[in-house]
Amino acid sequence: MPSFFTDTLPLLRLRQWPKNLVCLGGAFFAGHMLDGHIAARAGLAVAAFCAASSFVYIINDILDRDRDRNHPRKRFRPIASGRVTVPQGLALAVVILGIATALGACLGPGVLGILASYAVLNVCYSAALKNLSLVDATVVAAGFILRIYAGTMAVGVAPSAWILLCTFFLALFLAFGKRRAEISAASAPVSSTRAVLHKYNVAMLDRICNICATLTIATYAIFTVLGHPNNRAFIITTPPVVMGIFRYILLVERDQEGEAPDAILFKDRAIQLAIVIWAILYVCVLYFHLQIDVQ
Repeated sequence: MPSFFTDTLPLLRLRQWPKNLVCLGGAFFAGHMLDGHIAARAGLAVAAFCAASSFVYIINDILDRDRDRNHPRKRFRPIASGRVTVPQGLALAVVILGIATALGACLGPGVLGILASYAVLNVCYSAALKNLSLVDATVVAAGFILRIYAGTMAVGVAPSAWILLCTFFLALFLAFGKRRAEISAASAPVSSTRAVLHKYNVAMLDRICNICATLTIATYAIFTVLGHPNNRAFIITTPPVVMGIFRYILLVERDQEGEAPDAILFKDRAIQLAIVIWAILYVCVLYFHLQIDVQ
């Protein structure tokens, strides 16, 4: 039993769970995170998406097991390596999907519908859509938009159009950066590890990443001004966003990283510092009403 638990736990991709904190965005940006009831519902949305995303990862590992065996890192995944059988993986996926459904039902039919849409979209992604250039990254970005909507619906607030745009462009930036890193890191023909990679090239992806980074920064900067017309102090949260994105570009293009964005988040001190500074500044302005004199 301990061995089975140890072998199946990686299927859940716990290191990917922090991306589901996006579900907190609605409550956080609306200034309601200090309300215990609202914070609890937002946290429940995070938990529901953690379970739903783990279900998707298991299905993806089952469908990709043959291709993963050709990848220098993914070949050690439980199903690709043979430590966990396909029936065992499917059984775990059903259990995890049941947990996601139960958590979503606690938040209402709207959130449950979003979870179902996320699961269906990503199963389609694993089965076919990830082999379509540009569509693959767009589906990843759509998953983050669904997270935002789940979080806002759970707490009864309307999402900001600027935050939706900023999140969409940021997710595209990370997704295309991942493709760029996968091409750079491939020691075998790229089609043997991810079929869609042969439809891209490094120069193209560099241009796309730069466009997405520019749009992310622009939409966030505009949000700090137009989204809060009565308090221009939000503009002080822009520099750490810019520095964090610049740092990520440096890691992708200079150091050939980016294949695992979650790994960068956990190990790169500069990006962690940018996130912490951004969070502190935003909390000071939104929750403690910091003001600066700006026209």
